[in-house]
Amino acid sequence: MVYAILAGIFTTIETSINSQLGKHLTPSIATLHSLITGMTFMLLINLLKGNITRYQKIVTVSPIWLIGGLFGAFIIYLSSKAIPVLGISNSLILILAGQLLSGLIIDVFVNNVEISLKKMVGMGMFLIGTIIFLQK
Repeated sequence: MVYAILAGIFTTIETSINSQLGKHLTPSIATLHSLITGMTFMLLINLLKGNITRYQKIVTVSPIWLIGGLFGAFIIYLSSKAIPVLGISNSLILILAGQLLSGLIIDVFVNNVEISLKKMVGMGMFLIGTIIFLQK
């Protein structure tokens, strides 16, 4: 749970920083810089941990599992476009709503997870809260 909370905090910080960088440069340059910085950091971590040799196994996985970075680029780019217009909190609540809805759909139709009535009510309450939050 702590990791998930930290991921949420880091998402807020990252989107804020990238939107500011996007204002000074362009959203696509801010996205490029973010991905290069992240790649450099992860390369360094893997070199220090001695895990870099495992990367050669990348050719053994299904190509569909190799496109995650594409979505990461879209997330960074679209966030840096939305935040200057909507603000950080409005953008993030919409991002969370999109994550929750798509996560629910993937759980039901791909992962065959049964969704309880309690979770459905919680989802409904979150969406109602989102609508209330976004009203001026």
